[in-house]
Amino acid sequence: MNRPSSKGQPLSPGQLAALRLAASGYTSRQIAHRLNSTERGVHLRLKEACIRLGARSRTHAVAIALHRALIHFDELDLNDTQEHAA
Repeated sequence: MNRPSSKGQPLSPGQLAALRLAASGYTSRQIAHRLNSTERGVHLRLKEACIRLGARSRTHAVAIALHRALIHFDELDLNDTQEHAA
């Protein structure tokens, strides 16, 4: 059983993947599809990432992760987000 997250814990690979896709402009549904997960699973990953980063929102978590170089701009898909819809 997983321990509850606390501020300062390292992010899991799944949390980092969800943050990268969120930073790329994907919706939770699109992130779930890309990660073979559910929307609830994505929300939980992002919520845990927020706790670990001390962020107030998903957007704030992305900003913190970029600032701390946990995710990098060259890892993001910053093309037109309309292409993501599917």
